Amino acid sequence: MSWFWVALLSAALMGLVGILDKTLLFHFAKSWLTLPLLIGIAQAVIGITLVLVLPWTDAGASAIGWAVLSGLLWGIGSLFLFYLLFSREASKTIPIFQTFPAFVAPMAVIFLGEELALYQWIAILAVVAGAVMNSIKRDSGYGGLVLDGAFYVLIAASVLAAAANIVGKLALDNMEVVQAHAFRVLGMSSLMLVFSLRWAPMREIWGFVRNRSPALGIFGLNEFVVANTGMLINLWAISLGSVSLVT
Repeated sequence: MSWFWVALLSAALMGLVGILDKTLLFHFAKSWLTLPLLIGIAQAVIGITLVLVLPWTDAGASAIGWAVLSGLLWGIGSLFLFYLLFSREASKTIPIFQTFPAFVAPMAVIFLGEELALYQWIAILAVVAGAVMNSIKRDSGYGGLVLDGAFYVLIAASVLAAAANIVGKLALDNMEVVQAHAFRVLGMSSLMLVFSLRWAPMREIWGFVRNRSPALGIFGLNEFVVANTGMLINLWAISLGSVSLVT
């Protein structure tokens, strides 16, 4: 199968993930750390299960390290996104975070030796320009146009997501896709758990369980099906083609 269609499916699934994340944060969560804690628990279960159940080839310590680092970078970027998504519109946050392919391209040229045509560089500039325009607002003080302060945090998160894809490509040079996915989610889940394992989100999650909240159904669908499939397909697409074009 062509990497193009695989990458397109991954992008569609990850876009849906952001909407479902916002639904949980907006309608059910009182703490923005609730979502990272749930993700940490779920992805740890997925990663450990894959490591224990699937047959493994000897990928080497460096490949495993790249996969775990990819998950750590993705996790840090996601934490920035969740923090802002908790209090801001999804339409003002997710599109900016999703500009990370524009940062993947120059990183791939520098670190992986990939090449881009002029029209592809123009497309990258158009993506960044669109993100800037989406973040412009009118200042209430003097009436001029300014960039929303969240823009810089979201761009930082986007750069981290781009770095995660570059590092993931390095892991895939010596690992199978499912193997890389397992260690990547273990890296991401460990970061999420360390950062969000607090009493407030723990009590909130226990409340979801005790009250049989729909939040658990939404999260289960999102994390175990949509997000997990999207991340796995993302790695599959990266393994099939140039990371600068796939993302």
